[in-house]
Amino acid sequence: MNAIRNVNDGSSTSPRLVIYGNAWGLMELPRPPRVAEWSLEEKLDRLVEAGFAGFQGSVTHAELTRRKGLRFCTSGRVNESREAEAHCKSARDCGAECTTVHVGWGMESDDQMDALVGAVLESSAKHNVPAYIETHRATVAQDMWRIVQLIKRTPEVRFNGDFSHLYCGQEMPYGDFNAKLDFLDPLFQRVSFFHGRIGTAECMQWDVGDGTGNPQVEHFKEMWKRSMIHWLNGALPGDVLPFAPELGPASSRYSISWEGVELSDRWEQTKVLKRLAEETFADAQRAVA
Repeated sequence: MNAIRNVNDGSSTSPRLVIYGNAWGLMELPRPPRVAEWSLEEKLDRLVEAGFAGFQGSVTHAELTRRKGLRFCTSGRVNESREAEAHCKSARDCGAECTTVHVGWGMESDDQMDALVGAVLESSAKHNVPAYIETHRATVAQDMWRIVQLIKRTPEVRFNGDFSHLYCGQEMPYGDFNAKLDFLDPLFQRVSFFHGRIGTAECMQWDVGDGTGNPQVEHFKEMWKRSMIHWLNGALPGDVLPFAPELGPASSRYSISWEGVELSDRWEQTKVLKRLAEETFADAQRAVA
């Protein structure tokens, strides 16, 4: 199997970061009190106005997204090896430039895990669409140990780094945080997509205000930066690194709410995450210059 390539738009421009909106992260907006949820078109218009470059959604969103001048990618789940083929084909058929995938439920043996990941890699190559395996609870990539062991067996694998699942799920600040970062270096070397969400050791999704004065923000920026530096060191002209803030709505129980009303303004927080990612990428560029 060949390594899954970076997204490349065929241009001669320097490798760059592109920020996407995320369909799940834009659900149930604006927060109550509201007359109605924003329509898909309204959400896309707001992304354009706020300087986002793309949108991650379902195949049914592809046409309108491109009409708005935005890039497009998909996401999905592969529970059995046979499902990888259909998932990657649907991404290719709707013109998605890449897709992110939840793989398995986290109860698989190493052999089962390798078979699922192998099916995703093979289908990605067959349909010529990058497919990035997400670091996520309730999947084969739900913990640090299994991720690193998977990489040892299948070094060509590439990931969508949603580090909130590791940071909270494995309480990363508890103990030697820097040692954990060093242990995860094989993962950071292989991140080609990000789901931006910042949590704490006890809470999956946290309102970070303007992004200052929060120690967990600095932890996440360090994980992003390490990944971005590795990505830049291997990137080619025309390569793009997608970053999609993915803040779960109130109905998902990710968002901190009281009696069904969100305490955080997710749209404003989505824009904060966009800015933090752009600042971190600029830091990574300076580090490799």
